[in-house]
Amino acid sequence: MFTKDERAIVEPNSDMVAMVLAVIGFVIFIAVIAQTYQLYQEKTLITQQYGDAVSLAELLGNDPLLTVLRCPELIDASRVESLDAGDINELRGKYAARYNFSFKIEVPPTYSKVVGTSEELGISASVPVTIRLNEVEEMPGTLTVKIWEK
Repeated sequence: MFTKDERAIVEPNSDMVAMVLAVIGFVIFIAVIAQTYQLYQEKTLITQQYGDAVSLAELLGNDPLLTVLRCPELIDASRVESLDAGDINELRGKYAARYNFSFKIEVPPTYSKVVGTSEELGISASVPVTIRLNEVEEMPGTLTVKIWEK
């Protein structure tokens, strides 16, 4: 069965196929790892920005420019309606250190007000708030903040 004949024919191309397959496999492995890392980085950035948007929404929900004077956690719709460019610039000066932002206050289907708009892509986050629609009516609603890079 086994012979002791040590004479053999070496084909120079037989090692090339194995080498090419190994290199192709290594390149595919590196590409998959690079793609996974890139997706991880994007998801981490989105998660961080979402946390920033939630924090900003909570800060805006307690800001004196938007809330009732005696009750800082109650957003007054009349104050939101009366915001002018100076007030919006004051809000941006306070809170827009890293991101530009716009926000929307709504009580479906009764009331909805958007302050600031942008065509930029960004991250949005909503927090529940109580909105005073008039002197006798307060309803639960949402404050949605959209942030995007400066």
